[in-house]
Amino acid sequence: MAKKDYYEVLGVSRTASDDEIKKAYRKLAVKYHPDKNPGDKEAEARFKEINEAHDVLSDKQKRARYDQFGHAGVGGASGNPFGGGAGNPFGQSGAFNFNGQTFNFDFGGGSPFDDILGSIFGFGAGGARRPRRGADYQTNVTLTFEEAIFGTTKKVTVDGKDLKVKIPAGIDDGMSIRLSGKGGPAPEGGEKGDLYVRVRVKPHKHLTREGAIILSEQRISMVDAALGCEIEVETVDGSITMKVPAGTQSGTPFKLSGHGVPFRADGDRGPHIVTVIVETPKNLSRKQKELLEEFKKTKKRGFWG
Repeated sequence: MAKKDYYEVLGVSRTASDDEIKKAYRKLAVKYHPDKNPGDKEAEARFKEINEAHDVLSDKQKRARYDQFGHAGVGGASGNPFGGGAGNPFGQSGAFNFNGQTFNFDFGGGSPFDDILGSIFGFGAGGARRPRRGADYQTNVTLTFEEAIFGTTKKVTVDGKDLKVKIPAGIDDGMSIRLSGKGGPAPEGGEKGDLYVRVRVKPHKHLTREGAIILSEQRISMVDAALGCEIEVETVDGSITMKVPAGTQSGTPFKLSGHGVPFRADGDRGPHIVTVIVETPKNLSRKQKELLEEFKKTKKRGFWG
């Protein structure tokens, strides 16, 4: 289902001021807050929608990207090869086959009561006795920013044995991969436990990530902004030449399609959004000051703008 326009969600115009957005949000948040609507699923969904809209429109950079690119500029791309929900490309749980190896992604869910019964008394769902299973193990792997984007293979050590773990493209910091049967040894007649591999991603010097979107800033001089120029942009795919049109204002976002994070099984990727920051020179020479003064005069006479 297509997302609603964030301005419509808050009931404000696209030219609304920050104060107008804040007031509209507060009014709607009070009206649809779960504490005032206990058990009302529709109100709960509306409350989440209101918070999502406010999160974007109250942030100057996110709002600028949303105004120019719509939902694709702020929330990543829709579509999920792993069967999960929005905001989590690996979902709550599920299986994913990657180059012949099956991964189980687990971020919660299931019954804690069943787990307690199973670990203490050996009972499964419905009270049926089942063989005791081995202990679950947990280990960590650290990835570079690029490894998380494109996927990789990492070696982990479990009980003194080395195990190769294939990391799928698009995984994010804090996610865990569950490898069934790779945990502790089982008691007689039982199953081996699972291995949980928790992912940590090192920050990049110049790039950040929002879901399937990669973000960066590029600084240019006010002369280049006024006259237009070409700049070299660092992406995860290497350096790319990007055209900056004449008259570009500071804070303007530009989208490089297909240079973000993979979000579909067919290899589709989100965008890389570059925000241009126009720098104002601090130390001007005498000649530079004279030129700017001349520019100021001609602008007042109507030859510019």
